[in-house]
Amino acid sequence: MKLLTKIIIISFLTLAIGIIPACDNQEYVPYVYVNVQLYPDMPAHSALKTPGNYIYVDGQGYKGIVVACTYPDEFVAFDRACPHHPKTKDAILSVDSTGLFLECPICGSKFNLYDGSLVSGPSKYTPLEYTTDYQGTVLYIYNSYY
Repeated sequence: MKLLTKIIIISFLTLAIGIIPACDNQEYVPYVYVNVQLYPDMPAHSALKTPGNYIYVDGQGYKGIVVACTYPDEFVAFDRACPHHPKTKDAILSVDSTGLFLECPICGSKFNLYDGSLVSGPSKYTPLEYTTDYQGTVLYIYNSYY
């Protein structure tokens, strides 16, 4: 009887190990260390002094970062990699003509620029958000650790 129980348990574990990885074929935005300092008082970043404005920060994050001023002295920062297919070359999120949404030119997924929520499209995930911390004249953008 003990042998039969062991065989059933081993069979179940083998089956579970084989099935579980196949359940999630989602590609995730690869981890990239981010530690950026922006200076909204400087001309290159002055758009960030006004709520509703945004800038792109190239060369940071996985495919760049978009930073938006949501309220005076409050900011959000998202990686520009589309979360639906982040490793696809041209799947780079851009702010649309209204300045309210991030859009992917490949899959058409649309996200709210101010909170990252999915508005439309096939994506099941929201853009990767980075932590922002505004201290006086410096806006820090970095990875969060949970």
